[in-house]
Amino acid sequence: PRLGLGLAALGRPGYINLGRDADLSGPEDRSPEAMREQAYKVLDAAWARGIRYFDCARSYGRSEEFLSGWLERKGLAKEQV
Repeated sequence: PRLGLGLAALGRPGYINLGRDADLSGPEDRSPEAMREQAYKVLDAAWARGIRYFDCARSYGRSEEFLSGWLERKGLAKEQV
């Protein structure tokens, strides 16, 4: 089966249900830079495990920005995912 990674919670942590604020240790973890680096770590881990399908949307906060930045950093074309 084809597995994918949804980026809603990575691009917009407020999208996560109540009670998940402990996943972010403090306000500094909510900065765009910190969120981007965390998203890149998750994307790297997913890629290493063979995930090639990523779900992002404008309504997912910065998910499109994070995914496109990660693709650029990795030197990957959008056709590779």
